[in-house]
Amino acid sequence: MIKINNIRNPLCFCVFVSILLNYCTKEPVYHQVQSTRFAMGTIIEMTVLDTSESKANKAIDEAFNEILRIASLFYEGNPQSPLYAFNNRKNNETSMPVEVLELIQRSLNVSEKTDGAFDITVGALLPLYRFSGDSLIPPDSSTVKELLPFVGYKNLKINHKKSTLITMYSKTRITTGGIAKGYAVDRAIDILSEKGIAGALVNAGGDLRVIPRKDKKPWRVGIQNPRKENDIINVIKISNGAVTTSGDYQKYYFYKSRRIHHILNPETGFPADSCQSVTVIAPTTELADALATGLFVAGVTAGLEIIKKYPNCEALWVRADGKTFMSKGFPIYLCKGWR
Repeated sequence: MIKINNIRNPLCFCVFVSILLNYCTKEPVYHQVQSTRFAMGTIIEMTVLDTSESKANKAIDEAFNEILRIASLFYEGNPQSPLYAFNNRKNNETSMPVEVLELIQRSLNVSEKTDGAFDITVGALLPLYRFSGDSLIPPDSSTVKELLPFVGYKNLKINHKKSTLITMYSKTRITTGGIAKGYAVDRAIDILSEKGIAGALVNAGGDLRVIPRKDKKPWRVGIQNPRKENDIINVIKISNGAVTTSGDYQKYYFYKSRRIHHILNPETGFPADSCQSVTVIAPTTELADALATGLFVAGVTAGLEIIKKYPNCEALWVRADGKTFMSKGFPIYLCKGWR
């Protein structure tokens, strides 16, 4: 029992209680901590909000370490990577860690829903394309045609009981470049969430996901103009979830007035040419990453049908002629500016 004696001035007591209540309900002060590092071939930016700067910095370090782990696991050029083992296999069946097989399975699921527009077996074609050095020349049609039979997600089978990846095609290769970066961002977000961070944004070269801010403010994200480097075409606001953009301006060169870029059409073996960029809003960065690639390849007409299969996702296309198209629910995310 609490007993209060000798309250001689009720007014003073009321003032004291008022001050105490105001002090107790004072809004917490959130510090914004930012860190930029390089991984997975791109710049990784993390913005974290929390009442403790030291807590935020520690969480950022752990999140970056997870990204580095995933980068090593899914880098085809790493001799210790299971992807390297598959791409340099001597038989039809390759043992894989469960984590890798699960990501491949999710990749195949997206391939099925996008009618093959997203396909990790374009890895067979990647050695034909390079985007650095001198004398950049795209492959000729006959060279591409020779490898096309080895491209196709249906060439892959997973034996979950044995934890193996199987293909009967000797030159089939895989690349997780269109989905692993999104997965890494999701894992970084998972770690930041587990640490109780008050809000966060992780951006890996256009693959972006946020944790809701405890101050209830939305995050604002600019969509780059694919033909003007320092210009944006739209600003969107999101409180939770992921945003990813795939574009022909991210890795490219010109050859005989043609833009040769890194997003390959699995059906033709050449860079997809119906879009300049595609932006996808989705619950996870992994899904947004894969869909952005698939919808870029599919183009606007087929893409609008594909996005209907994903009720929690929206997309914006910048077509090859510069015209923009949006899925039905995309406009609700648009805002007029940064404020």
